Amino acid sequence: PDRFSRLKSWFEAYAGSFLTGQSETDGPLLLKIDHTPRVGRNMRRIGHSLQLTDAQLTTAEAVALLHDIGRFPQYRRFGTFNDRQSANHATLGIEVLTNAAAFKDLGPDVQKIIVDAIRYHNVRTLPSRQKPQSALFRQLIRDADKLDIWRVFAQCYQNPAQPDPTVILDLPDRPTWNSRILRSIASGQIANLHQMQSLNDFKLLQLSWVFDINFPETLILARQRGHLGVIARCLPDAPAIRQAIDMVMKRLVQAVAPHLHGEDNEHPWLLDAGRAVAQKR
Repeated sequence: PDRFSRLKSWFEAYAGSFLTGQSETDGPLLLKIDHTPRVGRNMRRIGHSLQLTDAQLTTAEAVALLHDIGRFPQYRRFGTFNDRQSANHATLGIEVLTNAAAFKDLGPDVQKIIVDAIRYHNVRTLPSRQKPQSALFRQLIRDADKLDIWRVFAQCYQNPAQPDPTVILDLPDRPTWNSRILRSIASGQIANLHQMQSLNDFKLLQLSWVFDINFPETLILARQRGHLGVIARCLPDAPAIRQAIDMVMKRLVQAVAPHLHGEDNEHPWLLDAGRAVAQKR
């Protein structure tokens, strides 16, 4: 715990050093600073469902604390969070940690786990062969991160103000979508971010993440929080979109149902595709 406290203090000082005091410049960075502890709470919640030890939970929180540390130098150097237009923020984060005394204080085994989890937290799919210890923390951070990203973007899309271009990766908000992304969803696969051409593609990509969730607790939390339904309702009303939303919602219901212990499965946000988009307006 003492080492984690020192690591947390280091993170706060490091992240804070990038703030300028100007709201327009600092907004995207503050979003990442606020995002980090929420991912940590998600990690702990999922970890408790897996009956992890206290040591494992602390390591999980350390992974969450550091998983986006590369976003800060990325934004300073390139003015964007778009990895395709700048640099892989996971790689940047690992570079930052090689020079951080508070990180080295954790010991080589924990360092290795954290670096491994950061390296794979933003890849499209995990390697098929993974060591059990590495797999656990890779999967945890990917689930916990998605949960809060859904929350961030559900709020963003509902905001009547124009979304910050940095947050939506400078994607144009136009009434189009990439059919290849829809085909990925139709086949029950996570969409490819390299195929994104519009903000609608980004929304569909985020919905497709339900096909890349590792733990039942993650989907139970997603169901309870309702952010996927909000994102769905912010998409255009078109047959192809409705079909994609239906696939996503069916996946969520099917994955969660065995773990509900008799709870009612018809919560208001679990709307069929047609009703979801119809309620957008």
